[in-house]
Amino acid sequence: MNTNKTQLFLVASIASVMVLAGAASEQAFAHGGQVIGFNLPNGEHRLITVIMGHNSEPTAAQEPGKHDGKHPMELFISDTRTGLDLAEADLTVDKYYYKNDKAFNKAVDKGFKPLEKDVAVGAVHGDPGHYFARQILAEPGIYGYHVTGTVNYFGVMDVPIDVKAICRDAPDPSAFNNPSWFGGFGCTADIDDGKFPGKKVKHDKDD
Repeated sequence: MNTNKTQLFLVASIASVMVLAGAASEQAFAHGGQVIGFNLPNGEHRLITVIMGHNSEPTAAQEPGKHDGKHPMELFISDTRTGLDLAEADLTVDKYYYKNDKAFNKAVDKGFKPLEKDVAVGAVHGDPGHYFARQILAEPGIYGYHVTGTVNYFGVMDVPIDVKAICRDAPDPSAFNNPSWFGGFGCTADIDDGKFPGKKVKHDKDD
């Protein structure tokens, strides 16, 4: 194999690894997001990206002796073009919960009402651009969040934040989500749903 072919082979191999790594990362990082556009005081148009989901996906509800249910709602906020983190924000979240599809569909017809309002969203110490609303998910079901407030754009101005989304397994997430929302995060399961085998297996006497 000559030098040019070797170089091409190495480039192709590296590209393949990067594609596979990206796909694996996307599967592991079960979050969605929204891009927010705004104008600087000088008229320049900029974009920021807000990524939202639960910490430690997939999520499972609390069950004594089995799982603590600790899955904070988390955000990652950055400049879209450069990827630089935005480390100063003043944010709150309204939280929504529906036990099952029937309860969600009822809310679609009658209006979505938060179970908790204006819950503080705090910065994660030592990790700029990363924010938490700490919580314990007490029940399996459909969880949604509406985050509002501002984030400081590199000392130039405060940018309004308005991000709203519900977990992707809801019957019709688009009925709740902001139109510009993309991707998604998982709904919360019963810890026993992940068991294998799910039921006690009977063995033959000779096993």
